[in-house]
Amino acid sequence: MRKFRFAGALVGAVALVGLANSPALAGTDVTVYGPSLKSGCSHASAGHFASYGEVFTVYDECADGWSAVVKVDVAPYQSGGGYDFAIWNPNGHDGSPVTSNRSYAEGTGVCLQAGSGEYSSGEWGTWGSWSCGTA
Repeated sequence: MRKFRFAGALVGAVALVGLANSPALAGTDVTVYGPSLKSGCSHASAGHFASYGEVFTVYDECADGWSAVVKVDVAPYQSGGGYDFAIWNPNGHDGSPVTSNRSYAEGTGVCLQAGSGEYSSGEWGTWGSWSCGTA
């Protein structure tokens, strides 16, 4: 009986060492939606941040004549409604999503806000709520 207790303790210790050496997966993905002013469309735009690889994707969700846009604010956060950069998707509802790959340290906060606007002039339209995750 003593051999089995020792063997069980040894297997448990080896398992803990294996977990301690595995890579951390601390990131949190984020998806945000921009409001639509066109009836029949749930959202005008959508933005997604994939924490693994730090990939931003912007989707045009509605054939409304507006381009999709996502504001991104990366920690340390801007004050007064500021943001670090915007990603536009001028490809239209039937076009491809736009992706942007970035590189941030693990645990870095990333916030998104999806909206719509006129790509050629850079004028904003409507905006959804901010939502945050971590790289």
